Amino acid sequence: MTANHPRLFEPLDVGARRARNRIVRAATTTNLSEDNGVSDRLIAHYAGIARGGTGTLVTEALRIHPSVLHGPFGIAAFREEALPGLERFAAAIHDEGALLIGQLNHSGRQHTSTSVPPRLVGPSPVACPRSGGVPHELTAAEVSELADGYVRSGLNIARAGFDGVELNGAQGHLLQQFLSPFSNIRDDRYGGDADRRARLALDILGALRAQAPADFAIGYRLGVDEFTDGGLTTELTRDFALRLQDEGLIDYVSFSQGNFNSIATHLPDRHHPRTPFAHVQEQVGRALDRVVRIACTGIVMPEDADRILAGGWADAVALGRALTVDPRWAAKAEAGRDDDIRPCIQCNHCWSGLHEGLVPLTCVQNAEVGRELELRTLPPADPARHVVVVGGGPAGMETARVAVERGHSVTLLEAEADLGGKAGPGVGDLGGVGGFEAAARWLARSIDRAEVRLGVAADAETVLALDPDVVVVATGAAPEAPTVRSDDSVRLVDDVSELPERISGGVLVFDEDGHYWAAQVAEEVARRGGRAVVVTRFFEPFRELPSVSRIAALRSLDLAEAEIIPMHELVRFEDGTAVLCHYDSRRERVVPDVHAAVWVGPQHARSELVARVGELRPGLPVHLIGDARAPRRIRNAIREGYELGRRV
Repeated sequence: MTANHPRLFEPLDVGARRARNRIVRAATTTNLSEDNGVSDRLIAHYAGIARGGTGTLVTEALRIHPSVLHGPFGIAAFREEALPGLERFAAAIHDEGALLIGQLNHSGRQHTSTSVPPRLVGPSPVACPRSGGVPHELTAAEVSELADGYVRSGLNIARAGFDGVELNGAQGHLLQQFLSPFSNIRDDRYGGDADRRARLALDILGALRAQAPADFAIGYRLGVDEFTDGGLTTELTRDFALRLQDEGLIDYVSFSQGNFNSIATHLPDRHHPRTPFAHVQEQVGRALDRVVRIACTGIVMPEDADRILAGGWADAVALGRALTVDPRWAAKAEAGRDDDIRPCIQCNHCWSGLHEGLVPLTCVQNAEVGRELELRTLPPADPARHVVVVGGGPAGMETARVAVERGHSVTLLEAEADLGGKAGPGVGDLGGVGGFEAAARWLARSIDRAEVRLGVAADAETVLALDPDVVVVATGAAPEAPTVRSDDSVRLVDDVSELPERISGGVLVFDEDGHYWAAQVAEEVARRGGRAVVVTRFFEPFRELPSVSRIAALRSLDLAEAEIIPMHELVRFEDGTAVLCHYDSRRERVVPDVHAAVWVGPQHARSELVARVGELRPGLPVHLIGDARAPRRIRNAIREGYELGRRV
């Protein structure tokens, strides 16, 4: 036991297996597999989390049947050919001192494609309201075949040396579809009442319990509430969990919530309070007393975990995104270094790329994610140099952080009174919620070994007076509102801070950006009392937001009675109105009672310093990164800062 977070670092017995602590890596997709098998990249990613102190790792969803293989990603655990890779996987995690549990899943009717995939299946021919597409209704024989696939896959991972198996019966996937009266309206062995809806899961668990080694742990991922009319409620899932416990079918239950109809609850973002679904999971957790109960509810920091474990309704905590951002989360918590933990800002960029872009896992804040095999260690500075960084936004701070860690001497100059740039105070927390500002605060803490000079609007002479060996220009970009025909009855600004703290009347927010800034500005207008009208030339507002976060932003704006006008652009202001026109048809429409407008759109890079330094000191290495190179996203800025800090 450790003096820091003592409950969190007690050993945890999962069936006959013992984990070194009560921290679990929740099943999180990585798309790092290759040819439907285990890859070295995938092992390196998981091993880094195990090396960082996590006690138990649950894999991403392993595939149990050919019908759920879509492309090269997804490990085909049902195939004999997968065993050598699975064995290497288990051995690597055990070498780092952690347990490895394989999650088995079939998505059934669920998908995140913009077109309906060709092989949707489900208990009933009922389309999901969110993802769409009527699935093929599985016959009894086909259900039995899928059950065999679950069992065969589970026995394969037991043979490979895994410590246990977890069936995914949550988040709208196939086992939950069978359990739920929302998606299962059949009337046979597998549907018609609660007992028959549970039959598929019971059959699989019973077969695994009978055929797997006695010390092989068996768990169930349970969606405690679908938040959907006619769906699973905590009362129904509590009864089901009690049955699994009382019949001795499981060693643990891992809690989740929602289905695809309520998909935003899968990955609570900045709109939610800390651990937002703990009170829902607690209603089921308190009913169980003979299985390990694992809470998984947007846990970011150790204090969140402490609070849940102290409540007595959970025995362990599962983290997903938090361990992606900082794989050394557990080691830092055990050492009492909570402030060193790089906090997940719940931006959901990771989920968007995995499920909507079908690319390997990446993280806005951690540029090493998905590249652990190539970027195992930071090379020491050879020779150590004096690096002068101009600009204290995310790109500049990340460069400074990595350069200092490698042994360089770093001086960072920032024109403003605070570090952070567009992620700093008053900007990164627009809309009344934190997020990007938390990322900036962590970066600011991480460069305490650099010399930081605030309030210095550096010119070339100032920079060169520091006698640098290397100069990094990370001066960002400036917003720029367009020139508009106007009778001056409406004020157009490019920064919401120019508007009063209390706003009356309508405020247009022009979303020419398609990302977080436009969404947060619109919510900030609403927070200050204004009637927000979001206008965008695009098909939909905030088009680059991960869909799970876009849902939350649009819900927030709807509750504030905001108006959304897609496919329109500004023509002119006159007499307190805005005249818009449809982007394609050119038909005009008028928005009345407009008091002000905020332009969130293209910016211009502040790169002038590069040329001037080059004129005064030819041959001096000068690097241009982040928005100063080209205005983009925070993920681009941090990645460029990391890569430059690594090679400079």
